[in-house]
Amino acid sequence: MKKLLLLSSLILLCAYSNTNAQCVGTAGQIKWSYWGDFGFTPDSLELSALENFPSRPDGSRKIGYTSTPENYADYMASFMRGFIKVPTTATYRFNVTGDDRVQFYLSNGQNINNLNLMARVPSYTGKYEHTDTTIQTSNFVTLTAGQYYYFELFHFEGTGGDRADLFWQKNTDPPTQWTVIDFNYLSEYACEQSCPERGTACDDGNPLTQNDQEDGFCNCVGKVPTTNNCIGERGKAEAYYFDNIPGSYVENDLLNAPKFPLLPDRKEVLKGAYGPLERSYSNINEYGSLVQGYLTVPVTGTYEFNLTGDDQTILYISSDESVANKQVHQAAALWGVNYTEHNRFSFQTIGPLTLEKGKYYYYEIRHKESGWRDHFNLHWKTPFHEKRGWKRIPSFYLYDYSCELSCIAQNTPCDDGNAFTNNDKYNGNCECVGTPCSGPDCDDSSARYSFLDECAPTNSVNTLEEFSWESCSAGAANPNPARGGLTKWVKYDFGKRYKFDGSRIWNYNVTGETDKGFKTVVVDYSQDGTTWTQLGGNYTWPIASGSSDYGGFNGPNFNQKLARYVLVSAVANWGDPSCAGFSKLTLDGTLCDPKDTPCDDKDPLTTYDKFDDNCNCRGVDINCGSDTLQLDQITLASGAYKAKMRLRTESLVPASNNISFSAGNSIVMLPGFKSENTAVFSAKIEDCIQAAFVANEKSNEIQDLGKKSLIDEETVNEKVKKVIFRVNEPSQVKLTLLNGKGETLVTILDHYFQNLGTQIKYIPTQRLADGTYTIELQIGNDTVKENFVVGDDGKK
Repeated sequence: MKKLLLLSSLILLCAYSNTNAQCVGTAGQIKWSYWGDFGFTPDSLELSALENFPSRPDGSRKIGYTSTPENYADYMASFMRGFIKVPTTATYRFNVTGDDRVQFYLSNGQNINNLNLMARVPSYTGKYEHTDTTIQTSNFVTLTAGQYYYFELFHFEGTGGDRADLFWQKNTDPPTQWTVIDFNYLSEYACEQSCPERGTACDDGNPLTQNDQEDGFCNCVGKVPTTNNCIGERGKAEAYYFDNIPGSYVENDLLNAPKFPLLPDRKEVLKGAYGPLERSYSNINEYGSLVQGYLTVPVTGTYEFNLTGDDQTILYISSDESVANKQVHQAAALWGVNYTEHNRFSFQTIGPLTLEKGKYYYYEIRHKESGWRDHFNLHWKTPFHEKRGWKRIPSFYLYDYSCELSCIAQNTPCDDGNAFTNNDKYNGNCECVGTPCSGPDCDDSSARYSFLDECAPTNSVNTLEEFSWESCSAGAANPNPARGGLTKWVKYDFGKRYKFDGSRIWNYNVTGETDKGFKTVVVDYSQDGTTWTQLGGNYTWPIASGSSDYGGFNGPNFNQKLARYVLVSAVANWGDPSCAGFSKLTLDGTLCDPKDTPCDDKDPLTTYDKFDDNCNCRGVDINCGSDTLQLDQITLASGAYKAKMRLRTESLVPASNNISFSAGNSIVMLPGFKSENTAVFSAKIEDCIQAAFVANEKSNEIQDLGKKSLIDEETVNEKVKKVIFRVNEPSQVKLTLLNGKGETLVTILDHYFQNLGTQIKYIPTQRLADGTYTIELQIGNDTVKENFVVGDDGKK
């Protein structure tokens, strides 16, 4: 059956001369390899971006023909390579079929770089459907007896069935006689890079380094001593995320946001210089990202860097470990650049650069997301990979930035990485900590599994019938009318609405009866038990092993779908004529509070925070953060409500409250708006600026910095300093925090301002040691400084 998610194959065939004969390995077999868990249908660029491609797969097997294993996994890429040799010179042509796409390339001689596209299928074909399109068959080519021809087969899978096949025939064969190339003509490729596993202890020959480790590419790398206290933990990269910031641009949307760069909303530990990793984050819009750290290289040589991102993404790489030199090398992805779209803009690439082993290079990534797709990816070309192509940079070569002053608000939920804690939250010292729990009481499912001694019983699904479910009769009608003909089904009612992610399935595992297991399956979900939505397409569940150590398999990912009910229906089983069933199904889910349930979005510039219909906690921006402020039918608290352009309200101003509205263009009281008799209420059209500067606003002059306090006493809380300043004409603006010695701790802002008016920046103090600090502001040629104290004489 043809499917929407495509499987693609790329076959590269080229002739090797006798100088490559040393790479010809064992005759009669080739190696098939695969890489999994992409989370989407990969392509050749995504596969090549993996640092472990092509010689370090997730798994492999030896095969004797040019056909991939069938129905192996979802969201994977597979790869085979080897040599073809024919006993007699003859003229051949090739044909490709696949589920779903195949491309076949052939060199016109011995040059592996001179490839031509010979045949392809643009969409699904049956395994033996050789004439679905005229372009799936190549022209005739001559292969010389005794010559080894090197080939590669790439295979890309989404969901459902998967396979790819390469056939051939001689010009003397009947046109319909196609044969898969078998072991008689195949030899293994024997020149794969073989290195000790990453993390293996070694000696890099430098007596000053510590914790020497193999990097997995035959390079021994140790940690070089440094006096720079900002160079932190090895192998660590963190992204800080700043939510509820409209716009698509780093400049000016992200840089002008009051919370950037020191008051983030959440944090994520990355696997390298790319993110976001958490799938739930990819459903969030209107946010910014900041990654800081240090880059190292395992060998001295020539390196190139390439940046992709959506929306705008900016990369800085210093000439050394100094943050002050970060602008020496810059790259940018302006908008809408796909994950592996390396050539959209000329300024996405830096280099070639000569980098030295044993040195640290500061790097920084700034990223702004508006809507739809969101990502940032830093790639490099190195002198040590088997193939010089763009690879994502893994965390092994990165060091954390340990002089971070950022602090996420206390009590914000987080993940401390410990399965044996619950209720993880940030404390008053900006640390993510949880409450210790015992295995059965822990929220993390991995903590609830018992780790048993060798030869002891396990938690694998056993082979007893009473531990599995089966249906052997028509029974009740399927709850989903669209599945009326499917009589073998299970409906789960979770009592409340949940946001679901991954799943795991154990098929019917009774010894001798595994053919009762579900094979072709459809999954539906619903919030009310009446209206159903199908998840993905038809799924193929592997048959169970029937053994006591059967551990099941990863099921479909719900990708944050909201549901109270999940319905699993069997289209077909593995052969039993009467019964169908499975042993176990688990789902990863988070309880989704109903819409309008009060919450706290942790944003000090919002009020009336409530959950929306997608389980997101959202507040109303009341601090000039948006053009239009909409106040629904709520009871207002005392305060000032401001919008840049328009304010619309249906709200109640209760008695004894003091409330004011201001907007640049219009204030509209909609039906439902009411002000009680004793309430103090005012509304006026005026520029949306901070009250601290209203009396001293000068429309055509630069602000007199010496007459204004930078630190506002009406701050978010005693642990966060609120800095206010005004820009009245386009100027270069730099805002820095200095320690008692006058040394720069962090540059909060340093760019050319064209957006005029009042600006706000927040500085958390929890990570600052007791002492005196200075805020220094430069606008054009004017400079002002102001001190504050952290500790006994101040607030922290």
